[in-house]
Amino acid sequence: MDDESKQTETTQPSADADAVEAAAPESATPGSRAPSRRQAVLITAVILAVPLGYLLLSPSETQTVAARSAQNAAPGSANPAAQNLAALEAAAKSNPSAANQLNLSMGYINAGQAGRAIPLLEALTARDPGNAAAWNNLCVANTMEQSYGEGIRDCDRALAIQPDFPLAKNNLKWATDERDATIRAISVEEQTDTSKRDAPFYLTEGINFLHIGNYDEATHAWQRALEMDPHSAAAANNIGMAAMLKKQPAEAIPWFQRAIELDPTMQLAKNNLAWAESVKQ
Repeated sequence: MDDESKQTETTQPSADADAVEAAAPESATPGSRAPSRRQAVLITAVILAVPLGYLLLSPSETQTVAARSAQNAAPGSANPAAQNLAALEAAAKSNPSAANQLNLSMGYINAGQAGRAIPLLEALTARDPGNAAAWNNLCVANTMEQSYGEGIRDCDRALAIQPDFPLAKNNLKWATDERDATIRAISVEEQTDTSKRDAPFYLTEGINFLHIGNYDEATHAWQRALEMDPHSAAAANNIGMAAMLKKQPAEAIPWFQRAIELDPTMQLAKNNLAWAESVKQ
């Protein structure tokens, strides 16, 4: 990793923990999350690209057994990336140390599964709120998932703990740049003549508001989409998603149910409904 402006580097969360490194992109195209937003929010207006493989796992000299196992895999073996991830998962399960959990989070991110890293890192930061490395990785994962407001918050936490964390500063700039680009996109959308604002327009606008954490405006946009297209299961699902992100599962459930009524084949809404019901309990 020869371009420091594209890197993030975790620090050792404890005396015996491993350091890991990650490379972050210069830019990304907005998407969604919940638990991985791009898995739970249905986007029908446009196809949004998702950044993959920006983080490179690089354990320190005191690397975990899981990392060694992956590195020593036989050449030509089938799906080495999957084997590496399986080894990291096994290590974290047998020894849930901060180091192994950080390595596993990196494995998920490196596999393009940043959404799976987020709950792992949220649990780690809840147990150890002074872990700058975990906050840094959470910043990267949230930003990859195009949750820019949360990514900024996470990088701020990392830097509050370790002000001289230069690569966390780089990640903060990355997340901030992405948020600002989304705000500019919203500004452009606001210049669209009202006569040209159809249901797909409001679906896209809602996604952009979601990226910057403005869930109320996102909901408003999707409600407009639903007014224009009462059969839009996507809009109903996304309104439920915004409620979930506001920690309001009871309000989300009827919207997921409505999405399923509008489109009984929408597995996404069914998954979201199950998630909301489990959280409500």
